[in-house]
Amino acid sequence: MKFLNYIRRTSLPALLGNMLLIYAIYFIMRLLFVACNWNAFSGSLTRTEIPRLLEGGFVYDTAAICYTNLPYLLLLLLPMHIKEGKRWQNILRWIYVVPNALAILINLADTVFFKFRSQRTTMAFFSEFGNDSNLGQIVGIEILHNWYLVVIYILFVFALWKLFVRGPEKVTDKKLYYVSQSVLLILTGYCAISGMRGHWLIGNINRPITVNYAFQFTDSPLNAGIVLNTPFTLIRTTGHVTLTPPKVYKTREELEAVYNPVHFPKAGVEQKRKNIVMIILESFSREFVGGLNVDTGAAQHKSLTPNLDAMLDSCLYYDEMIANTFFSIDVAPAVLAGIPRAQYPFVNSTYSVNRINSLATELKNWGYTSAYFHGADNESLGIKAFTQHAGVDRYYGLTEYLADPRTGGMKDYDGTWGIWDEEMMQYYCMVLSDLPQPFVAGLFTLTSHHPYNVPERYRDRFVDDGVLPIHKVVSYTDMALGEFFKSARKQPWFENTVFVICADHTSAQRAETIYKKDIGKIRIPILIYDPSGELPRGRQPGIIQHTDIMPTLLGWMGYDRPFVAFGKNVLETNPEDAWAFNWNAVPTLVMGRYFMMTDGEKVSALYDYKADPVQEHNLLNTGLPEQERMERLLMAITQQYVERMQGNELTVK
Repeated sequence: MKFLNYIRRTSLPALLGNMLLIYAIYFIMRLLFVACNWNAFSGSLTRTEIPRLLEGGFVYDTAAICYTNLPYLLLLLLPMHIKEGKRWQNILRWIYVVPNALAILINLADTVFFKFRSQRTTMAFFSEFGNDSNLGQIVGIEILHNWYLVVIYILFVFALWKLFVRGPEKVTDKKLYYVSQSVLLILTGYCAISGMRGHWLIGNINRPITVNYAFQFTDSPLNAGIVLNTPFTLIRTTGHVTLTPPKVYKTREELEAVYNPVHFPKAGVEQKRKNIVMIILESFSREFVGGLNVDTGAAQHKSLTPNLDAMLDSCLYYDEMIANTFFSIDVAPAVLAGIPRAQYPFVNSTYSVNRINSLATELKNWGYTSAYFHGADNESLGIKAFTQHAGVDRYYGLTEYLADPRTGGMKDYDGTWGIWDEEMMQYYCMVLSDLPQPFVAGLFTLTSHHPYNVPERYRDRFVDDGVLPIHKVVSYTDMALGEFFKSARKQPWFENTVFVICADHTSAQRAETIYKKDIGKIRIPILIYDPSGELPRGRQPGIIQHTDIMPTLLGWMGYDRPFVAFGKNVLETNPEDAWAFNWNAVPTLVMGRYFMMTDGEKVSALYDYKADPVQEHNLLNTGLPEQERMERLLMAITQQYVERMQGNELTVK
């Protein structure tokens, strides 16, 4: 009893009471959000999905509440007895009420606005609609139409004010006060930081949750709006890049005449129900593949990739193979959905909850099963969340690997990132044999990465060559790839499968001068291997990029529905018309033998990278006929990308 009386004189009742109140309000707002938009949700919301949506809602509400109430929590629990008193508590009430009232206002306003965009508002809204002169009129009309939400808002703010629980106004035992306040501050700080990250810190999450992480709790871009709340989406997209289209083309017709990312089925193509198996190799620069450097001008040191070299004559590959990525987080959208990096990773962008199509969603129309494999922690890089967004049926990460009794479990863990590549590739092959055919699947490797370790049993086989530390792990992963194909050739699905082997991006470690230049930093291997021999084999003239994989495979297989992908079917593209787009810092374009760069607003450089691989001679405005053609195409790709992102037009309606 004495202990309870003491607890009542601490800040704990105020802490719990005020936090429970705002949690309750957020929960009610979610119910209002669904009720007000029931026409949108009624067709996609299922009873079995509700627990997942509520779980996700709690995670995102916790994050938003921790963000907006951090000043209140800090000032409430600051261990300074001189602050306790009636005046301080009055100040705390304002610090608690004002930010929460603003958050509630934003959330209720988006309850109305959601029906116009079918997604929660992000900071992109202010750049997209900031110049609309009629925005105030629209807001006024919606206030009149939704007057009941205004009443509810007033009631919520009234509840915040009247039900506010005050902290202690008198300190009787200073020693106990300082001990209790310090303990509460440490525990609350720990919980608040964990809440903002989206997980308790004892978990394995390696980065704070983003808007895109909502797809851990739903497969529907529409239902992601139920999981999220608008204070969170605004806070987490503050400072993120909101893209501005170049507006070179005034009409959609004029724009599409130059470039259209919508791919339409071609009549008369024989339909092929081929399995698709992708292997994405971490940090595999073209520089590392000896067979791809015969005529690049790079010094011919000992090949790091004998297995890849031996496959080249059996694979389809092109003169130039270009990454649409710059970091690992970019590759799943590029390869699965034909979405390139655009100054910022798609999965972290303000557009990450847009509706998208992918190899998984499209081939599902043909009865395909889809799966994605990555031997790291299941929350690593948000890959699992994106694959769910992209319609992938099954995800196999570290959790699934360790749970499978057929694996070596933690004995196969590299101690840093996840499962060694050799073991993960064998697991990939084994699980593929469990999947119903036809299937589309992808594996993203991880060993060819810092700290550049190989399994103990290979310490003497793969050693540092003194050139680059990454070389030994590249050779190890190449060996693992060779072992994968030895196993895959024994499987019943092998002959009816098309394999795609590519890098996620180049390595930051580069030995050769040509690979240290701008275009060298985006040159990777992209190989397509068809054991049946129906696809062309060997090196072909032209250019291929990550985002070409989806339209090339679907086009060759005779897919019969339109879809959106920011790439091309390389099999149906004349070599002189082939191109590759990259937007790491600024938009760039590779076409023919030329590499065009911009400064973010206008074209700034044009290089003949074949004759001038180290980019010493800027040929801009020297009369090259290719300049105008490339500039028009580069502006068209950029404008299409931005306008479709802003208009949520990444699928065919």
